[in-house]
Amino acid sequence: MQKKIPDFMRYYLLSFLLLTLPAPFGCVSGLVQKNLPTQTTQTTPNADIDHRTHEEINRDLLEGKHEKNTIKNSPTPPVTASVKETPTAYPTQQGNLSMLVFPYNEQDICHAFDDMTQKQREAIDIVSQGFRDMGFQTGSFTAVMRKVKSTGGCDTHNPTKMLNNALRTAQCGYYAVIETDLDHVQAGNYLALNLTIYEANNHSVITQQTADSDRRYTDDTRELIKEAFAKMKNGLTNDLNIVTSNKQPVVNTNPKNNNTGAGKITVNLISEVDTNLPTARTLNPDAIAVVIGNANYEKTKPVTYALNDAASIKQYLMVSFGFKEANIFYVEDARKSDFELLFGVKGNPRGKLFNNVKAGKSEVFVFYAGHGATGLNDKTAYFVPVDCDAQYLEIGGYPTDVFYQNLAQVPAKSFTIWLDACFSGTELVQNVSPIVIKGKGFAGVRNGVLMASSTDDQYATWYPEQGHGLFTYFLLKGIQQARADLDGDKKLTFNELYQFMADKTEGIPFLARKLNNIEQVPLLKGADIQKVLLSY
Repeated sequence: MQKKIPDFMRYYLLSFLLLTLPAPFGCVSGLVQKNLPTQTTQTTPNADIDHRTHEEINRDLLEGKHEKNTIKNSPTPPVTASVKETPTAYPTQQGNLSMLVFPYNEQDICHAFDDMTQKQREAIDIVSQGFRDMGFQTGSFTAVMRKVKSTGGCDTHNPTKMLNNALRTAQCGYYAVIETDLDHVQAGNYLALNLTIYEANNHSVITQQTADSDRRYTDDTRELIKEAFAKMKNGLTNDLNIVTSNKQPVVNTNPKNNNTGAGKITVNLISEVDTNLPTARTLNPDAIAVVIGNANYEKTKPVTYALNDAASIKQYLMVSFGFKEANIFYVEDARKSDFELLFGVKGNPRGKLFNNVKAGKSEVFVFYAGHGATGLNDKTAYFVPVDCDAQYLEIGGYPTDVFYQNLAQVPAKSFTIWLDACFSGTELVQNVSPIVIKGKGFAGVRNGVLMASSTDDQYATWYPEQGHGLFTYFLLKGIQQARADLDGDKKLTFNELYQFMADKTEGIPFLARKLNNIEQVPLLKGADIQKVLLSY
């Protein structure tokens, strides 16, 4: 006769099992995973998703409730000692969104876990719940990092490898990095929430959102975080372009079409340099950038690939150089008022760039793609805004002299200036020469490096097959996959990048002759061209 196990003994055994079973991890993994497989195959999970918290799961197990919504047979990849720096394919399950949320840390994801505070844990829980309400599956950052550390995924000095190890373990299609800042003001306390969402496959930024909670006298940070996230929810939905297919959400990450006018040029990234971006080894939270792409001119010829140039440069600044999206002033089809707002006017440099720079700490990047021209009367070089009549550059253009003079008064740590001024092989107006970058005004910019598309009176040309200006294409190609790191020391200097771009047999000069039968040699100026631009 079979003896009945007493109730207290069943409770004891169940509690013992719970304490010895591995913690659930993975955005689309089962709640309890035994005997992790060494090889996996892709399977489509059940549409029923368990949205319970880990505390609720453990409580239900103790009470003997069934796991009706548990996703079964989900793939869990092996974590190996060697992981490629560029992730290959993190599966985004058909019809489902998977997200890993973790806190910002200047060093790496392993330090983010080790240094995580209770407030950060609360923020992760609340933001994760917010994503679940939007239809995402979310994984436990704590469980993922415990698994990563137990398998040696943090035993490396490469932050990119650490991140890839965590994402490989989590099996997420997307990840979100969050920052919180609680401020005390006279009107009460409020919390600022900053959130950046990336694609796990290539670490490209999908969106960045910032929101503040209302001001009131409370120390309940959980409620403040909920309030801040609720304020950014509409923006997240729009920027992620979440659509519904068969009652399940799907993220549409195709480039946005921001121009609705007939015949207008829009962003269309098709080049090999627009994907597989290197990931920043460290973040650069104080860096500031101005990125301008002028394509749709109102009174002269368009610059077909200027928006592609600007959009891709922005992605590189965020993904490869560690810039915050909020610190990048990105302008498509800039008018003269935009130039003045950003860089100031003659005699007054206090534009948006000046006011956002932290003295002695901020590195400044400026990128411009569009028309440039020389004034008919004053022979001064001008950036050409989209609303400028090229016959009246002295009135409607933005002088490069003012640009350099104002930059010289910005108290930045350093300046990097990239100019792809394009004329499509023809003149804007009769007797007007291309932009002349002689560096006369640039000499006053301290700690600056200037790279321009051409020297003297040469034209800047395009690379239609790649959908970029030739200068921008080679600039990005040199940065991507460390192709311009000529000595292989994993440190790309400005001079190395220039030598790669200016190579007479493989670089811009050769391809400019081949494609357009013109001479184009890029320009490099600055006192410290041996300075490291990027470390890999």
